[in-house]
Amino acid sequence: MKESDHTTKDNLDKPPFFKSWRGMYWLVLGNLAFLIILFYIITKLYE
Repeated sequence: MKESDHTTKDNLDKPPFFKSWRGMYWLVLGNLAFLIILFYIITKLYE
């Protein structure tokens, strides 16, 4: 295995905006919670 192959693999294993995948999972869960709350509020406003 070449050194450049190893470096490329390490770069592919990292998420694009966070240091670990845990941060990406929290972002996705936070986004889901935000959307659920937003749609709940919109539903209550237009009942």
